[in-house]
Amino acid sequence: MDLPTLADSLELPEGFRAEIINGSIIVSPTPTYRHAKIVRMVERALDRSRCEGLLALQMATVELSATGERYVPDLVVMPEALVDGEGWEGPDWIRPAEEAEFAVEVVSPGSALHDWQAKARGYAKAGVPLYLVVDPRRSEIALFSEPKGEEYQEVARAVRGGTVRLPEPFGIEIEASSLLT
Repeated sequence: MDLPTLADSLELPEGFRAEIINGSIIVSPTPTYRHAKIVRMVERALDRSRCEGLLALQMATVELSATGERYVPDLVVMPEALVDGEGWEGPDWIRPAEEAEFAVEVVSPGSALHDWQAKARGYAKAGVPLYLVVDPRRSEIALFSEPKGEEYQEVARAVRGGTVRLPEPFGIEIEASSLLT
């Protein structure tokens, strides 16, 4: 049985989710309220950018075509037409990571290694232009950009008092202080 089939067949307890990362099925609890608040704050910042044709979604599954890995980013921005299923023939609960414009992960105690390393490589490999990691435990945010192969060529970091700038089509700044309080 392959990993996607196995992941689909799992009967998870209420409040848990499954992801496929680095060839392993990772089961984790849903986020805390602090975590959810951070995601909502990033979403509000994105709302200010008023990007036509793009939609921000929380807790949506994306699949990396090259590896079959499945991630459930805390927030992902994709073309609205794809979200609506136009041109997509796969299951309704998955979309290709390669179509994402922006992915956001908020680090939890058990997700640090995956969020900072495995997912950064995976999103880069999928060509996701922007990947934001918010790490309240380290009191920093990092915006990865310019994917090439399995790496992002640029990483802009900010701590409390600093910002990272999302380039067009977003054209906004994300303040670290508001996310790290």
